[in-house]
Amino acid sequence: MIQKTILLVGATGVVGQSVLLQALAHPQVGKVVALSRKPITPHPKLLNQLIDFNAIPEEAPWWRADAVVCTLGTTIKVAKTAEQFRFVDYTLVAQFASLAAKHSVPCFVLNSAMMASPKARGLYLRTKGEAEQAVKNSGVPGVVIARPGLLDGHREEFRLGEEIGLVASRLFNPLLPKRLRSVKAEKLARVMLEEALKAEAGVKVLESESFQ
Repeated sequence: MIQKTILLVGATGVVGQSVLLQALAHPQVGKVVALSRKPITPHPKLLNQLIDFNAIPEEAPWWRADAVVCTLGTTIKVAKTAEQFRFVDYTLVAQFASLAAKHSVPCFVLNSAMMASPKARGLYLRTKGEAEQAVKNSGVPGVVIARPGLLDGHREEFRLGEEIGLVASRLFNPLLPKRLRSVKAEKLARVMLEEALKAEAGVKVLESESFQ
């Protein structure tokens, strides 16, 4: 079995943590390169590269990866300003995709959001849609866009609106169409990792029902 190297961007978020744990346990993964600001718990298969996200290294040996899994994302509450939100959810994503293409990484898997669109009125979905377009246009041969609905997973930060939505969705999930059900973070992470390991050419958009 040929083992692969996964470059993970956003390893400390709710989805990124799940991707990391599953990748480290996966027999097809030989190494995970996790880019982060703060140290991550060591593991024999993990290379934790601490970087300054305001100055992403354009040349580094860890760019030689079989796939990038990008789970970067923030909120206006955390980012404080629309500009900083766009920096994380659009600018950084676009930069990583461009550099992945430059270093001939064959696959880029992006965690986006249901109903993301460059034409959306709201900042969140519009920014996510613009990030999707940037990845699609980056030149990476294989692009996978994951568009989950409401995420069900443990977050360090408390989000009242999401917590209310999750309580409701857990009650009514069996009655809702699959596309409208909440998505378990570990299921989303599993599908994203599977797509990264397949690294198929072309653009694939996975809607929320793909993660049920």
